[in-house]
Amino acid sequence: MKQFFITFFANLAALLFVFGGPMLLLLILIAASFSSSLKNKHTVTLQRGTILVMDLSMNVSDSPEHASDNSPFNGALGGDDTRSMTLRSLLSALKKAARDSRIKALFIVGSFEPTDFGTGYAALKELREAILDFENTGDHKQVYAYLEAPSTRDLYVASAANTVYLNPYGEIEAPGLAVVKTYYKDGLDKFGIDVQVTRHGKYKSAVEPFILDKMSPEDREETQKLIDDLWGEIVTTVADTRKMDPAVLQQLVDTDGYIQPQHALDAHLVDKLSYFGDVLNDLGKIAPASDYAKIPLPFQQIAIGDYINASRTPRLLGERGGDNQVAVLYLEGEIVDGWGDTTNIGGDRFAAELRQLRKDNDVKAVVLRVNSPGGSAFASEEIQHEVIALKAAKKPVIVSMGAYAASGGYWVSTYGDRIFAEPNTITGSIGVFGMFFDAQKLFTNVGITFDTAKTGAYADFETISRPKTDAEMALAQARVEDLYGKFLDKVSNSRGIDRTKLDEIAQGRVWTGKDALDLKLVDEIGGLNKAIAYAVQSAKLSDYYVKEYPEKVTFADTLEQLLSNQEEPVSQIKPDLRLNPAALIKPDVLTQQYLKAEGELKTLQEFNDPMGMYARMPLGWDIK
Repeated sequence: MKQFFITFFANLAALLFVFGGPMLLLLILIAASFSSSLKNKHTVTLQRGTILVMDLSMNVSDSPEHASDNSPFNGALGGDDTRSMTLRSLLSALKKAARDSRIKALFIVGSFEPTDFGTGYAALKELREAILDFENTGDHKQVYAYLEAPSTRDLYVASAANTVYLNPYGEIEAPGLAVVKTYYKDGLDKFGIDVQVTRHGKYKSAVEPFILDKMSPEDREETQKLIDDLWGEIVTTVADTRKMDPAVLQQLVDTDGYIQPQHALDAHLVDKLSYFGDVLNDLGKIAPASDYAKIPLPFQQIAIGDYINASRTPRLLGERGGDNQVAVLYLEGEIVDGWGDTTNIGGDRFAAELRQLRKDNDVKAVVLRVNSPGGSAFASEEIQHEVIALKAAKKPVIVSMGAYAASGGYWVSTYGDRIFAEPNTITGSIGVFGMFFDAQKLFTNVGITFDTAKTGAYADFETISRPKTDAEMALAQARVEDLYGKFLDKVSNSRGIDRTKLDEIAQGRVWTGKDALDLKLVDEIGGLNKAIAYAVQSAKLSDYYVKEYPEKVTFADTLEQLLSNQEEPVSQIKPDLRLNPAALIKPDVLTQQYLKAEGELKTLQEFNDPMGMYARMPLGWDIK
């Protein structure tokens, strides 16, 4: 590292004489980046009687290398400043704070900002359980939450607090869950683009937005069942901690839609109607500030991000030490063929990660944290092959399912020695499809034609200049049937489920983690920490430490790749979660719809399986 900087800056000084301006600009950018980094650091003094502040204005990601901050220059250039924290860092901080005599209470404020596959309900269930553990550990510390216009996600977590405040002019924006899917068939027809599909599984609806203009009966059936189950878990969980009858909460939702403050108070969904300043004064009485002039709030407080950084050791919070390593490998995003990038799961890249873990003698067990809707069947198989090799090397492989572990996400999970899921994990979707675009009409409309010479009947199979022939579609369907059969064989073999029975529950259908447990698709309900504990037990470790993969990229590595014109790696995320009660500015509804469509169409860029075969759950599962 030191030698890199010596060499880099020596070369930079020499090049300044040659290139002058461009290199000076680069130097300014580097300086700005360092300046931004230093600006975000603030001295933390933790005194007895401090309140830990958890600002929910963030994205809770599984992987440390989340795509919300993929450049060290973002701060300097005014890029995306969405704050992101990992689930495990939050869980570890709350566990440590529960035993920390200096921490008197926890204060929850703000509203989540979900990004990509982050802040899913499975992760939030782990977070709220950690909050409940904080309350019930040791001195039974109090938890306070202040809400203004909380979403369902916000309410789900904040309802774990002992005391919940709601702004008198606010409202609870939790009218239930909805899945609004976008269909592109008519639009594609207008442009002269046709889509041909092959699939196995009557519930394998990932292709339907491109061939239909509304939900198929099967898609509507599974969608309704899934959101009913997810919503039922939310209502039951919130009502339980707020000591309400679930039926009362459901009636409130159905009557108000957006629950009004007085109605929420009357139903005991919240405890007090108070303005933010009054809440701060209440907290000031509980934990008076020792020097109000030097801190922005009238109570002794520390942001959870600062608490994590102040408590950080070379090893993650909560481990006992030793040389035995439990590796946690995060598979988050779409599964794509090849190396992929920082926003998805490249089959080659993660197969290489698994091979490296297999060869590392310090690694005694591996936990796969899967948060993926699936994708390339070829890439999923590459990853699964290395999972099986890890097991053959006598290293336990434990799977922890996040918000999604469906289709290809289930494919890579099925050979785990034990599979953990949350009740609201979305999994299953055991099915396969192929999708082929035909742009002949589009080209014809603009005066472009094609002609072909070939040496085999299927030599131009991959062309988009014409529709597929009946023979070609039969060939594609045969490949789908073959791959679906292999998928069934793998799950039947790994899970010990009769193949005929498995075929009945497969068919591309998605299930909640609770249903998956009943169907024997998963082994146990539990989160990431429970999976890690099981891995420790399976490897019979008394001393161990946990290391997360893919490893974070250093700033030096970023500069080195930048100067060599390689793809820029993800930098370490350094969140700054000092309390900021300002209301969030959300995009207008038209912009939200545009961004949703843009995201779904962008997914097509990740359909790069070399065989054109995909194991992916349906598009459009943006559950609100």
